[in-house]
Amino acid sequence: MKVINNTLRSWLIENDYEDIALIIDEILDEWKKDENGTRRNWWDKLAGGKNGVPLKVAGRKIPVLKAAQIRQGKPITKNAICRNENEIIPKINN
Repeated sequence: MKVINNTLRSWLIENDYEDIALIIDEILDEWKKDENGTRRNWWDKLAGGKNGVPLKVAGRKIPVLKAAQIRQGKPITKNAICRNENEIIPKINN
């Protein structure tokens, strides 16, 4: 898998993860309505917790993505989703 610059949302849509982009959009919309200013590093959430356990944000389980685990330098777990072996992973902006 190659690494490129890209936004998370566009990357999710381009790589057949529209359903996951929708989950994140719904959470962000709720936060915006609540005017709470909450922010998350979604790549961290998509990489999962300890041993690849899916994390919950705003009461929703966030699927674990293989690309997120690679990007975040975490071990790849069996439950990590990869819908396209030719995915180009966005690099971390420093």
